[in-house]
Amino acid sequence: MGNANVRLIRTTGLPSAERRALERAVHRGELERVRPGVLVPRGALEGLWPEERHRVLVRAAVTRLRPTDVLSHESACAVLGLPFVGDWPSKVHLLDPTASTTRVTAWFVRHGVERNAPRQAVDHDGTLATTPARTAVDIASARPLDHALPVVDHVLRTLQATPEQLAAEVSRLVKGRTKAAVAVGMGSAASGSPAESVCRVRFRQLGVPDPVQQHVFARPGDRTAIVDFWFPEHGVVVEVDGRAKYEDDAMLDGRSTAEAHWQEKQREDFVRSFPEVRTVVRLTWADLMDPDRLRLKLHRAGIPCR
Repeated sequence: MGNANVRLIRTTGLPSAERRALERAVHRGELERVRPGVLVPRGALEGLWPEERHRVLVRAAVTRLRPTDVLSHESACAVLGLPFVGDWPSKVHLLDPTASTTRVTAWFVRHGVERNAPRQAVDHDGTLATTPARTAVDIASARPLDHALPVVDHVLRTLQATPEQLAAEVSRLVKGRTKAAVAVGMGSAASGSPAESVCRVRFRQLGVPDPVQQHVFARPGDRTAIVDFWFPEHGVVVEVDGRAKYEDDAMLDGRSTAEAHWQEKQREDFVRSFPEVRTVVRLTWADLMDPDRLRLKLHRAGIPCR
């Protein structure tokens, strides 16, 4: 992956000769334009994750922020490191306490702030952003449930917000309160990844019975295995596999991809050895993005769907 802290070249305020020289460099393909007046070296954005690209966009817009502006929604997710799984926006989102309605400009989506709302924000490298609790609720009020629940679950799991703090933020909403309440009501600190959160949304949409999260299979003197979802009445374990499990250096922890696959197979064999486990279903992101495909996999495993 690339480095989101790429060098930004700002042309505003430069002598005209320097600006013309930089424009010629853009035409030659030596520089790329992020926003009017903000350039980066060619290829600087290649290899960046979408959230890293959005952080570059936020950095490009910093000089245009007003003192009262607070980064919000996806832009707050980007700087706070919260796992938004939808499409990242092409503009920077922020709360504007001087406005009561939402306005879209060339650089920003300026969200109006509800009347008498307490001004809570966290400082991120000199720029204000909404708190994790407020960020999660803003996303939950405005985005689909499968985009919102990973953020809600993450702030609960990492203790960046409590259920009471999330509920308090929901109560302050003027728009999207019912929608946000659904996501907050589903919030679970037991969800171990964004994929697990999206999977829980799909279970809800398909009318699947509520599973046990992070169930532990163990025998005295033997190994222990924790599974993502356990359906005890049906004898089915559901595991959600993301590519990061076999590709991300942090998750590999010094192992090769082949070693990670082998250890996962050994772990699954251990889980299958329990008499109450009838079968193990492994789901990928592709399954989660195709509800019909997911329904078929669950149906074949004996898990009822509505």
